[in-house]
Amino acid sequence: MQRSQKEEMTRLGLWGLLPFIAGAVALWISPIILPMHIALDFHQFALVYGGVTVAYLAGTGAGAILTPKVKTAVSYLPGQLITLVAFFAIVPTGVLFFSIGAVWRHAIILLLLVYLLMRDNEAVKAGLLPRWYGALRMRLTFWAGLAILLIISRLLLWGFY
Repeated sequence: MQRSQKEEMTRLGLWGLLPFIAGAVALWISPIILPMHIALDFHQFALVYGGVTVAYLAGTGAGAILTPKVKTAVSYLPGQLITLVAFFAIVPTGVLFFSIGAVWRHAIILLLLVYLLMRDNEAVKAGLLPRWYGALRMRLTFWAGLAILLIISRLLLWGFY
């Protein structure tokens, strides 16, 4: 059963990279092939998808902490704060009259993904998550991070700080 779970998670994880890759490709083929306003929609889609992904991964970690196999003194607070920060990053008009630029919003999502990767690797070491999950998360975070960096670099070239 674990092999099937690993294969399914790998397949879903690879499919899950598509919104990040589509956002990066759309921005880099614009304005020559794709109009800029459409490419900017793709960047917004990738950003919101990144926020949803962060919230999902934060929840996955909370589920691992709740497992009855291993008793742990890990707090649930960081996962909740991560979800709130991701929410702040994806709201285009800002929260409570405080707004940041597109590049910084993508950078926040990238930093949260890296933090969650480190947290999940600790959970793998503690036996809370399967070993293959850590390797999968490493690969997926690398490719998602690369796509986000490509999005950030294109936005910087266009002056969308």
